[in-house]
Amino acid sequence: MNELNRPRTILSIQSQVVGARVGNSVAAFAMERLGLRVFQIPTTLLGRRPDHGAPGGGPIPAATIASFIDALAADALLGEIDAVLTGYIGAADQVAVILDAVDRIKAANPNAIFVCDPVLGDDGKVYVSDEIADAVIKSLWANADWLMPNAFELGLIVGREIDGLGAARDGARRIGKPLLVSSIRTALGVGNLFASPSGDWFCETARLPRAPKGAGDLLSALFLARRLRGETLTFALEGATGAVYDVIVRSLAANSEDLALPAAHDLVADPVTWPRAAHLELI
Repeated sequence: MNELNRPRTILSIQSQVVGARVGNSVAAFAMERLGLRVFQIPTTLLGRRPDHGAPGGGPIPAATIASFIDALAADALLGEIDAVLTGYIGAADQVAVILDAVDRIKAANPNAIFVCDPVLGDDGKVYVSDEIADAVIKSLWANADWLMPNAFELGLIVGREIDGLGAARDGARRIGKPLLVSSIRTALGVGNLFASPSGDWFCETARLPRAPKGAGDLLSALFLARRLRGETLTFALEGATGAVYDVIVRSLAANSEDLALPAAHDLVADPVTWPRAAHLELI
């Protein structure tokens, strides 16, 4: 395909749940709504969310994931991938296969980036095994170009509680890579911090009574997609933050336990809420 004409392309490696809007069911929908092409690889295939009970299904074997990558390579598609986005990991041995895929993609397209949303836990709870957490932190996290943890996950990485914006900025400094840190509690509500060696920007919205599962997957997908299609950092942060807020509001109004993405697809691309990103002073 002609480089000038091909769509920006993301390889999204995340969970797939048949009866819920999480993982790739959120990320792929959102990124395609913004006009990007998305190749999807599931790390686990479940019938329902595990918090509902026995989910059915299970992790995709690492060898199967490797065969998916080989198939993309056989069709000469690795060089068309602009970013690899990883989310929930189903088994620790998947990590080596994913990193090999990233190496192959970067060899085919030196401008490709690797973005890691660690998906280790939230609200004070870790929901992966110690083996998976160790593999994500020591391998995926260490090799990523951009990182997209929530505040709890950042705390796991740096070994301290992230109880506000100051702690989040300090934690980001210890990492030293571009990070999008979500779910930072503030006096107003909740905010998202983009921190990088060149500066920090913060964007917040009012607190809502709850957020359906998958909101973090949506934020990561929207921010990455907006950046890949050429938006400035602040515009992408504002647009992604506002869209997630609006989709949650629409979902709560529908009394939906999941993100009501089909009903709120217009808000994904054109949010009504547009919070302004503040450029923070250096610390």
